[in-house]
Amino acid sequence: MIAVIKSEAQYREVLARVTVLAEIDPSSESEEGRELEVLALLVRDFERRAYPLAAPSPLAAVRLRMEQLGLAPKDLAPFLGSRSKVSEVLAGKRPLSLAMIRALHGGLGIPLESLVSEETEQEPAEAIEWDRFPLREMIRRNWIDIPGATPSRKLAFSEVREAIENFFKPVGGLSVASGVLHKTDCVRTATSSDRFALAAWAGYVRRQADGEKMKAAFDRCDWDTERLRELRSLSRYDVGPRLALQFLADYGVIVVIVPHLKRTRLDGAAMLRADGAPVIGLTLRHDRVDNFWFTLFHELKHVLLHLTSTSVRELNHSCYIDDLDVSADVSPLEREADTEAREALLPQADWDASAAKFVVAPTTVTQLARQVGIADAIVAGRVRFERRNYRLLSSMIGSGQVRCLFPDIAWPTDH
Repeated sequence: MIAVIKSEAQYREVLARVTVLAEIDPSSESEEGRELEVLALLVRDFERRAYPLAAPSPLAAVRLRMEQLGLAPKDLAPFLGSRSKVSEVLAGKRPLSLAMIRALHGGLGIPLESLVSEETEQEPAEAIEWDRFPLREMIRRNWIDIPGATPSRKLAFSEVREAIENFFKPVGGLSVASGVLHKTDCVRTATSSDRFALAAWAGYVRRQADGEKMKAAFDRCDWDTERLRELRSLSRYDVGPRLALQFLADYGVIVVIVPHLKRTRLDGAAMLRADGAPVIGLTLRHDRVDNFWFTLFHELKHVLLHLTSTSVRELNHSCYIDDLDVSADVSPLEREADTEAREALLPQADWDASAAKFVVAPTTVTQLARQVGIADAIVAGRVRFERRNYRLLSSMIGSGQVRCLFPDIAWPTDH
């Protein structure tokens, strides 16, 4: 009777029968052939359970395949990125990144299970390509400090990793970076944007926000229609953006202005501190009054509608990153934030009943702005949006009138 092997004695008995059948070499269609096939599977199953082999380390798997294919270290450069990375991987100084794992599996046929170790699965940091963060720009902005670093000296992998880990450590480690690097529903940016630069920017916003003392506790119940009207009414003043930041702070919302990094197109972000305090990050990439107010309200709507996590892990991963030049169709949450921000700034009913909807002229813009109690620039921006013509009313959108209100910010000149 054929049954699962449960003991060494049964194993030896079945193995003896397998040996006899193998010597006969029966046809696979014969009764003996089918018996041999089943017994071989039972033997293999018992050996797996009774004599488990430790899985080779990723490095051992790579070395084995090199030996099998007769490859020299230089032959791995196309799969690992460069000869220096090959040297670091083979010396055990650099873990395999996800991109390397995919390349080695696809190009050399190394099984994925051999390339992904238990340590890697347990420690997501091992999968991060540390040298893809914009290290030089982060050093230039004094976000990180690497002793002895110069523009010409090549940084060692260990220096890079330590610097980036230390950068994210004050905000709960790499969870902020992981959310930006891997999420798609919360990151609204062009495909050409550098996600590592976006993650670094988000991390710095969190670091700055964590250093802010709360003037008041945040309560969503405070933010009814009347409160939003109070906020938008500040747009009538030349110093409205500064007043808006003070107003938000009075109601428990932290706003941090951090210019965007190279290879990113970024307007703003919404996230939560570990203590649950909401944070809005702004870049003022477009130095215009209309863009400031729409971006601010868009991120505020993310805070009010979408940042509802309660656990520390979810708080650290909750981060909406926005390039508002990109279509909101990337996510229903982005469409909702756009629609709600537009409605809060200039209600649809007021827009539909206005002359500005039908006649593009400074007088109709000003008339509607006075009626609603907002800046001319907000109405002008709405006209441009509705008509999908961003050359209209260019003298009314407040170009160059926002950054100057924040002279303490070091605005980059090379972006």
